[in-house]
Amino acid sequence: MTGRHLAFPFRIGQDGRTAAPADVLAHVKSEVIQLLLTNPGERAFMPTFGGGLRRLVFEANSDISAALAKSTLTQAITRWLDTRVELTALEVENRDATMLVGLQYRVIATGEAQALRFEHKV
Repeated sequence: MTGRHLAFPFRIGQDGRTAAPADVLAHVKSEVIQLLLTNPGERAFMPTFGGGLRRLVFEANSDISAALAKSTLTQAITRWLDTRVELTALEVENRDATMLVGLQYRVIATGEAQALRFEHKV
């Protein structure tokens, strides 16, 4: 990570300047979260940016939805973060009224493995 980056979510630090992430791992994690939770078409000048995870709230919780989500998320991560992260595992499953998304990735800059988990109850 070179240069100064903005923290996610955006905030003002104690010094009155915009806050920055603590380290590379925090910065990359925030990038992954932003990508997954942004719906395609939501950014004016980047209409294809986003994983669309939030829109799953309005989809039926089924095996088909889980497979579609897995495909969409894999494509988004590969397209937008391929120089930052290496996707090592992505699991999307539906259990009863809950959609579970488990993501494991390796931060290319440091080689460290990281994991994120999202859960939505319908």
